[in-house]
Amino acid sequence: MPPPAEPRDEGPGLVEPEQPEPTLDLDSLDTGRILRDTGSLNIPDLSDDESSDTAEDSGAEYEGSENRPAQSEKARSGLNILSVISLILALALSPFAMVFGYAAVGQSRRAHQHGEGLAWVAVGLGWLWTVGWVVLGISLGMTWLQL
Repeated sequence: MPPPAEPRDEGPGLVEPEQPEPTLDLDSLDTGRILRDTGSLNIPDLSDDESSDTAEDSGAEYEGSENRPAQSEKARSGLNILSVISLILALALSPFAMVFGYAAVGQSRRAHQHGEGLAWVAVGLGWLWTVGWVVLGISLGMTWLQL
């Protein structure tokens, strides 16, 4: 049996890192820089002079929440072609209009395009045609079995 290993001097023990004291001061937090660096939002880079002026003006202008403009207010551009295709499928009595309609709703919301209403009409008609084809198939199947 080998002799027990001698304990080595490993120097000073672990040192606890310094923890900053929690603060409620959020003025030092640069949210604009964080959002620009992470790519979460497309925020223009403002200098310190311009940002302090706009911060003072915006606070006085929009004190009530009913006067504040919507943050996601973007101009809608173009007509979503998938919503038109889904409406054509719905008018052709196809149950696939439901699938294409749901896809068109999501696409028009993501791309900020027109045509969401057309897509919802196609979804409704697609469900109507799907239920109609199922009822027709069941009734024809029952009639075939009774012959």
